[in-house]
Amino acid sequence: MKKIVLLLAFLYVSVYLFSCEKGDEETKKEAKAKSILNPTSEYIAVFGDIQGQTVNLDKLSLYQQSVDWIEKQLDLGIKIDAVLQVGDITGANIVGQWKNFYSATYRLAKKVPFFAAIGDHDYTWTGQYIDDRYDTCFNDYVNFPLSVSRVVDFYEEGRMENVVVENYIHGQPYYFIILEFGPRPEVIDWAISYVFDHYWIDFILLTHEYLESGGGIRTNNLKCVTRLRNSYYTTPTEVFDELISVYDNILCVLCGHVGSLYSFSYDRNEHGRDVPEIQHNIQEEPYNSDSWLMLWEFPLDSDSANVFIINTKTEKYFNNKKVLFRFKYAKEPPITSIKEVRSKANSDVEYSLTGQRLFSDKLKNQLLIRGGKKYAYRK
Repeated sequence: MKKIVLLLAFLYVSVYLFSCEKGDEETKKEAKAKSILNPTSEYIAVFGDIQGQTVNLDKLSLYQQSVDWIEKQLDLGIKIDAVLQVGDITGANIVGQWKNFYSATYRLAKKVPFFAAIGDHDYTWTGQYIDDRYDTCFNDYVNFPLSVSRVVDFYEEGRMENVVVENYIHGQPYYFIILEFGPRPEVIDWAISYVFDHYWIDFILLTHEYLESGGGIRTNNLKCVTRLRNSYYTTPTEVFDELISVYDNILCVLCGHVGSLYSFSYDRNEHGRDVPEIQHNIQEEPYNSDSWLMLWEFPLDSDSANVFIINTKTEKYFNNKKVLFRFKYAKEPPITSIKEVRSKANSDVEYSLTGQRLFSDKLKNQLLIRGGKKYAYRK
């Protein structure tokens, strides 16, 4: 009888200890499965220039790490509205690098819209020059079906260098307008026309060359000037003066190109608003040998976005800062209809619901006509 009691006691203790151990393991798994991101916020993920990581399979694993991390966040229920890449996917339109990029990205691009700007290194080079804007594999490798389905306007049908993309943040429209490297004047005209005609929508402008390393609009050593041949182009200053400054529904600018991991700045537009400008690039060492990713967080019930950079291998914040830069993105109250806006218009100027000046028809005509201005053309 004592043996039976001892045996039952042993079995009871064994089962209890096993269940505790199992419970501890499940608790650990649950803890590991929780994202470090805020489940009530919405996010935009931003990749810098990645040509240094698509060059071979060893480096590609660093980019793949960040791609897989984003997928994991999606699986954990984190709301990531889109993934943006600032250009320079390849070194010089190298097919092998395009294939590496596509193989690492296509699965993620089925789950969340993925959009890229075209960089100067995404064209074929003749020596140090880009002789043909159309000599690129860009459109063969960034035209993911989900991404294409979000495009609401093209400059050129079927091409992704210059597009307007539908996007919403907490239910409000914040579209992406993506412009080519050194945008041609006619591309700027197209962008002006779309932004003007959709003045109730705010836009995040994505292009490759725009800011200096330390912030401020790039004016020196412009690669659009020194590398593009047989093509007109506009400089970053011209893009700001003719598009970003004039139209207050250009919310902010995102770019890459220069060597610093990140830079932030503001430039005041014609309406007196300071336009946030953000740059991200991982091509330089030591960042090229790690898995860094920029995130824009849009917290619920906040009018401002938090920008930070995270190492997706260690989940450590760059410089241990959860916020590197913060900018206001929401305008109150949001425009609810064209009729309400136009009801406040006088003969020459239209106003938003808050009474803020939007656009002058006279000014629009001057911009579209462009006043016979001559643009640089390099032969």
